[in-house]
Amino acid sequence: MMRKITKATHFILATGAMLLSNLVQADGQLMVMPARSTVEGQQTRTVQVSNLGDKPLYLKIDLMRLENPGEDPERKTSLGEIAQPEMMVNPAKLTLGPGQKRDINLVALKVPARETLYRLYVVPVSSIKVVGEESKDKISAPLTFGVAYGVLVHHLPPTGAQTHGWTHQCSANGLQLTATGTVHSLFTALQAVPAGSVPAELKVFPDTPRVFPVTQLKGSADGQPFDVRCP
Repeated sequence: MMRKITKATHFILATGAMLLSNLVQADGQLMVMPARSTVEGQQTRTVQVSNLGDKPLYLKIDLMRLENPGEDPERKTSLGEIAQPEMMVNPAKLTLGPGQKRDINLVALKVPARETLYRLYVVPVSSIKVVGEESKDKISAPLTFGVAYGVLVHHLPPTGAQTHGWTHQCSANGLQLTATGTVHSLFTALQAVPAGSVPAELKVFPDTPRVFPVTQLKGSADGQPFDVRCP
């Protein structure tokens, strides 16, 4: 019995030493949370950044509007290129000492007519460019990383102005889904012909129709069953 206890103790100590060693080596680790944020109307929301490492972090903060939400690859527009932006971020730069936490403010400048999506990029100063395409599907909360990462931000109309709706249209390229409400429509439990042509769940956002190479699609849209076909 004593030998078993000793072996277990040695294993625990060795594992703990390995974890501690990994933590010490992880200089300048950045944590951002939440990984997804929702702003309604002219609310202000915050995203918290934390330095988990033992060296200072110098951060550049960018907010970019998604022009084709739900599609891949994403097309983004910098706020500096938008004549009348509806949202801004503050501050634009941050310095985080070891163990320090700070808030990034998402400030709504206008009430949006329909749902608009953004990516908030927190970029270490050592990064050469904004990196987001290969990382956007890996977001989880909380999130730790050492390179630029895009936090998804939904800017919604006020609750009373949010509507759901959708329509479909047959085209030479397949079946087109269009969101007609002021916020996205959620499609779940999808089954298509031919099979495997669409994911089991997807969102269609206002002003961004989606076309799928299918002749039949059924499932649930905003909680209601549907079955549509194209000749």
